[in-house]
Amino acid sequence: MLARGATVAAVLGVVIGPVALAVLGLTHPSDLTPSTAIYWRDLHLIALPIFPLLGTNLWWLLGSANDAASWLARVAAFVYIIFYSALDVLAGIGTGAVVATASGADVSAATSELFAQGNDLAGIGVLAYLLGVLLTSALLVARFGRTAAPGAALLVAGALVFLDSHIYFPDGVSAMLATAAGCGWLQWARLRSPSPVREAGPDHPTVAPASGATGVGEP
Repeated sequence: MLARGATVAAVLGVVIGPVALAVLGLTHPSDLTPSTAIYWRDLHLIALPIFPLLGTNLWWLLGSANDAASWLARVAAFVYIIFYSALDVLAGIGTGAVVATASGADVSAATSELFAQGNDLAGIGVLAYLLGVLLTSALLVARFGRTAAPGAALLVAGALVFLDSHIYFPDGVSAMLATAAGCGWLQWARLRSPSPVREAGPDHPTVAPASGATGVGEP
């Protein structure tokens, strides 16, 4: 177990990303128009380094676990980061910049294509994220049992809503808040749990593993 201050810092570390996205979602324009284009672009510029934090949270929650399922979850999180960032660039920054500089010209064909390309790539990203969430949640529940179950349920619920909500209010904001709560709960659950003790045997006396060797239970 970590000291209280370190545990609080670790919990805040996985909460800050989705909470920041929820705050941005509260101000996300519902439509892209000439009057909202500049803010639309700037919002997605701000979000560009934040969306990947949803994926890096899964890596953090998995700790040093080295089994196949953990690595599949990490790969899924990496795929999410790549493909969802493409949505942010194309359908967020790109469309906002095009409309903001259109000067009255008809750019609907260009923005429609950017939205289409971005949404296609985002579809891969959110499915990969859901896979990573399901695997991470299952691994943590298997390790920590009922202590981790509420956090896993919140994280999975957030990922399911995120499939088609982006961060738009209200569904997308709710998805990010559920994600924040789920990540925070799971981080707390794994860090508060004592280190597992190796079963005693003739060749292996009972010893607690060294700090930093607890798999998904370590930071």
